[in-house]
Amino acid sequence: MIAKLLISPSLEERVKEIGKILASHIPGGNSNIKNHPDILYFPSDSKLGIEQARKIKEHFSLKPYSARGRGVVLEDASSLTPEAQNALLKILEEPPHEALLILGAPSDNKFLPTILSRCQVVRIQETADSRQEKNFSQDLEKLLKSDIQERFEYIEKLTEREEFFHSLIEYFHQNLSSHLTSGNTDYMDFVKEVLQAEEWAKQNVNIRAILEYLMLVMPAKL
Repeated sequence: MIAKLLISPSLEERVKEIGKILASHIPGGNSNIKNHPDILYFPSDSKLGIEQARKIKEHFSLKPYSARGRGVVLEDASSLTPEAQNALLKILEEPPHEALLILGAPSDNKFLPTILSRCQVVRIQETADSRQEKNFSQDLEKLLKSDIQERFEYIEKLTEREEFFHSLIEYFHQNLSSHLTSGNTDYMDFVKEVLQAEEWAKQNVNIRAILEYLMLVMPAKL
């Protein structure tokens, strides 16, 4: 088995690298490679518990259709519960022939040491373009003036939710001091919500659910 852990705070960079690996693994790989019968693909907002771990095990137990071996991709494996990680560990200890397991994550700090020891850890270098794309300040300014429906539509279409979440945290921390001096209680209350959201993220709460909650409680104007 080839087991890779792709580390990058940018979901887009991880997805690009995943595409390259899959294209080399599957003959004639194309834009529909995520839907290939030999690939089990979990997008970044997927729930990743013991049930999904069982699906992965079942997927690897089947013979490949056209690829060298069956493959599983998790765009954001940091959402894996400890139980699911232990289930994956059993797969890594008894690897299927020619199988491919790709775990993407913003960092490696949520993985069991036993998982890390059995994966090839690849830290993706960010390009200048990807760093520039992660500046969501203008989007946040617009969202502050938007209604709830527009905010939810933005989150639904957003692909780089992890990056947006970290930019949101940084944005409101940077602007905290000016609003403290002005006595803006709405702003200070929302910053408390942001701090709570950080704790939820550490507990592997779904990032989309966190962002939708923040869009709901974000004041219309600050």
